[in-house]
Amino acid sequence: MSREAHSLPLVLATAVLLSGCGLHGKPNVDRTKALAGSHVTAAVTAPDLEEPNQVVAPGVVEAWGGNVELSPGEPGWIAKILASEGGRVEARQVLATLDDEAQRASVDLAKADLAEAEATFAKTQNGATVEELRQARAENEAGQVRAELARHDATRSDRLGSDRVLAPAEVERVSAEARVQTAIANASAAKLASLERGSRSEDRSAGRNRVVAARARVALAEVGLARRQVVAPIAGVVLLSRFHVGEFFNVGGVPLFVLGDTSSLQVRLEVDEIDAFRVKDGAPCTLYGDDNQKIVAGAVLRLAPQMGRRGLAIESPTARADVRVREVFVEVSGASSLVPGQRVWGHVIPVQPAVQPLSAVEKPHVN
Repeated sequence: MSREAHSLPLVLATAVLLSGCGLHGKPNVDRTKALAGSHVTAAVTAPDLEEPNQVVAPGVVEAWGGNVELSPGEPGWIAKILASEGGRVEARQVLATLDDEAQRASVDLAKADLAEAEATFAKTQNGATVEELRQARAENEAGQVRAELARHDATRSDRLGSDRVLAPAEVERVSAEARVQTAIANASAAKLASLERGSRSEDRSAGRNRVVAARARVALAEVGLARRQVVAPIAGVVLLSRFHVGEFFNVGGVPLFVLGDTSSLQVRLEVDEIDAFRVKDGAPCTLYGDDNQKIVAGAVLRLAPQMGRRGLAIESPTARADVRVREVFVEVSGASSLVPGQRVWGHVIPVQPAVQPLSAVEKPHVN
């Protein structure tokens, strides 16, 4: 039998197998080709592209403006959890507090010092009251009378001492008493003059500085108290909250809360560097799931101003994590099926540059 006769059954069998295996159907676009810059060889395929030059990139659904990770400013034991996962919170709402008894005591002490400093400064600024002035004048008048009486006694005792009626010791005692009463009168007169003149500029400046320092201590204590709290910077939904009261929170680990504005969603795509220049603002984009089903259509809202490293994990043993990518943010509307954190694939149609009509091109002048 000839060689051709032997090979004929083999050819027929091969044709039958190929006709039943389904490999001759419509071609799928391999994501590997779309992610050629990342050397991904995953077997996941995308649906047929409406345009052959589409840019395909992995992405993740995010709350509008991105997720906000919230944590206390320092470690400590969790005292209160005031928001639950999935709950909606308002801006400036306290979500959780750490144990803060010591910090609250520091705030109270600082406020008490401030109140004392302000009262002292007000007294320095306002000067003596009417009652204080009346008392000072009365003390000065009494002091002057006692000093005058003591001086008369001293003069009389000097004469009696000269006549040897009084002993020298008694004369000396009466003279010393006159000097004491005179000094007391001078002191009361100086006090009255000071009260009538008012406080000096140096005293007012010192009092003002003490108030400033006390206010700074209050602010510092309040900052320490605020570091024990978690406050929502925006209104949104708590996307993640896995800690409980009584646990110890340590800075640098998992955030205490992840907050996002889910009233609108955005999709963050990571476009490989080799395709980044082809994506422009406003370019149409269609989102697909890992099951190759179309989810929703959108448009490119903005592009990151610089290139970065890939951050989204691609489930492939040969995928490179050091590929440079550009983040592309896609705005979507009416996508109730999208969930923050959901993985998607974005198919972006590059915006082609406008072609200038031939009539608008200046023709060369021919002599």
